[in-house]
Amino acid sequence: MPDSDAGEALQHFVDFLQTSDLGPSLSYEDVSQCTTRAELGISSLTILLLIANYIDANTGGAITLQPEWVPRLDEVEGILSVIAEIDRSSLLESPA
Repeated sequence: MPDSDAGEALQHFVDFLQTSDLGPSLSYEDVSQCTTRAELGISSLTILLLIANYIDANTGGAITLQPEWVPRLDEVEGILSVIAEIDRSSLLESPA
C-alpha cells in the first residue's frame, strides 16, 4: 500500500474512532505511532464492537463480522485491512 493510501486509511480509521462512543479518544498521531490494538488502549471486545458498528454504519448490515478477521484485529495494519475489506464488500453489495 503506498504511503498516501496508508495515510488515508489511517485517517479514515481515526475519523471513525473519533465519532464512536467506544474506546479511547485517539488522534492521528496517537494511532500512527502504534502497531497493536493493545498499544492503542482498545480491548479485544471494544475492537469487535467498533468493527460491528462500522459495518452497520457503512453497509447497513449488508455484510457480517467474519471470524477470519478476528486475529487480524490485534494489529493496527490488520484493523485497517479489515476496514478496507468491509469498504470493498459494501461496494460489491451496493446496487448498480
